[in-house]
Amino acid sequence: MTDRALEGVRIIEVCDETGSYAGKLLADLGADVIKVEPPGGGIERKTGPFLKGAEPGPDTAIGFWAHNSSKKSVVLDLDTAEGQARAKQLVLSADVLLEDNPPGWLAARGLGYAALHAEHPRLVYTSITGFGQDGPHAGYAYSDIVGQAMGGVMTLAGEPADPPNMIYGNQGNISASINAAQGTLVALLHAESTGQGQHVDVSAQESLSMSQETAMQTWDLQKRNRIRTGERGAIPIALPATGIYECKDGYVSLFVLAPAGEDTPSLIDWMRDCGMAEDLDEEPYASLIPQLNMAWITQVMGNIELATQHVPALAHIHAVMQRFFRSLGAKEAYEEGQTRRLLVGLVSTPKDLGENTQLRARGWFPQVEFDYLGRSIEFPGGPYRLSETPVQIGRPPRLGEHTAEVLASLG
Repeated sequence: MTDRALEGVRIIEVCDETGSYAGKLLADLGADVIKVEPPGGGIERKTGPFLKGAEPGPDTAIGFWAHNSSKKSVVLDLDTAEGQARAKQLVLSADVLLEDNPPGWLAARGLGYAALHAEHPRLVYTSITGFGQDGPHAGYAYSDIVGQAMGGVMTLAGEPADPPNMIYGNQGNISASINAAQGTLVALLHAESTGQGQHVDVSAQESLSMSQETAMQTWDLQKRNRIRTGERGAIPIALPATGIYECKDGYVSLFVLAPAGEDTPSLIDWMRDCGMAEDLDEEPYASLIPQLNMAWITQVMGNIELATQHVPALAHIHAVMQRFFRSLGAKEAYEEGQTRRLLVGLVSTPKDLGENTQLRARGWFPQVEFDYLGRSIEFPGGPYRLSETPVQIGRPPRLGEHTAEVLASLG
């Protein structure tokens, strides 16, 4: 195996929940990521869930594990002169500083970009904050729910009758971390070629705003706000072969009307093979089904007279399909549907993902050894695969595990 992609790159990370995923992405690629933590650890180390059967504490927090694999941990109190001096030594020995503190917080401790850049011109200094380093909101308080609200995605999530919905999984932090990792790599490439580092300024609000697809352009070009459309999308009726269908033991998501895969008649063939096509081979359904694609639906729904004419038949076809899928197991519906080249997706639970045949076949779940627990624990794999310099996921560090080793190396 060749060297890992970021072998030889040293990164000092002063991040908690907002930016820690950025450090993980770079550490799993081989960078030497040294996480500087406060005494007692940060928010992620103190937040459950904790490993089942183990004492809850900073070394058993599952959320911390998920975002801090492959790193080292050094405990420094950055509110003391000694901690600040040691942190500065670390940064001056590194290629990158990755931090997610409020603007000015590190500068007040002698660790701001201007001061460090003057002594270490090649340094890439990446800051991840809620709203960026400048502007009237730069100093505003941030958490993931604030980022989702200010980024605009909450107003588009959920059903029309709902209040704005928060997307699961701290997506503001994750989006900002992904962009921070990308920006850091670009700046690192520039520093290696020119000898000149720079400040990479990442805003969670801006990162999430990019997740809205055409919502901002709709306002810019049409002066119209996109609104929550829920499962049905922009068309306000239940369409056959589109949306969520209940099965015996779960759900599948269908988008057979999309211009990909096989069309609706192939789904009817499947239903017929199972003896559950009911009256769909009769009129008016038989002549309507071959036309059922998104282009036809869009044309019909733009004409109120045509829409009124076809809505009862569409509703009946949808109801027959509902009965068909309720007779199947969710995994069975997914696998047989895909065998027939229909756009069917299993609405996966975490258990489903853990047992997913495709992920298992590709070896996506590595076993990570936890020596201090005397066992190995399965982790999700990397978000990409590099054929020559693969991702390798190492154990997340215990709090302060590498303090003595790393500080001794500084002299």
